[in-house]
Amino acid sequence: MDDKVKALLERVKGTANYAADAAADGARAAGRRAGQMVDVAKLNVRLFDLKGEYNDLLRQLGRVMYDTHKGQVAESAHVTDLLARTDEMAVKIAELKSRVADLKQSQACPACGAPCGKQDKFCRVCGGKL
Repeated sequence: MDDKVKALLERVKGTANYAADAAADGARAAGRRAGQMVDVAKLNVRLFDLKGEYNDLLRQLGRVMYDTHKGQVAESAHVTDLLARTDEMAVKIAELKSRVADLKQSQACPACGAPCGKQDKFCRVCGGKL
């Protein structure tokens, strides 16, 4: 075979190997991203459930408050238990929100709640400091 043809075939082979490696890297990155999306979806489902439980606890506390206003005194142990469970639920919700933000490489603005980039210093919506 001619040396020029051999050199051309070697360059074609090298280009094909480079393209195959790039395609494999892209497929791995897409797989990782898909896995992250599944994890975020699972966390969001759990977050939805926790928020429902949290709202139920707040409703119960509101009922105790209204009953107290009407002159019905609630047992202090019951109120203390509701408050403790509400505090626990708020911590769990904050932890899940943080995990979702980490997976999404984002953070929520403390002022308006808008999603912002992990490296952002100010909110893109309200301008608040992050």
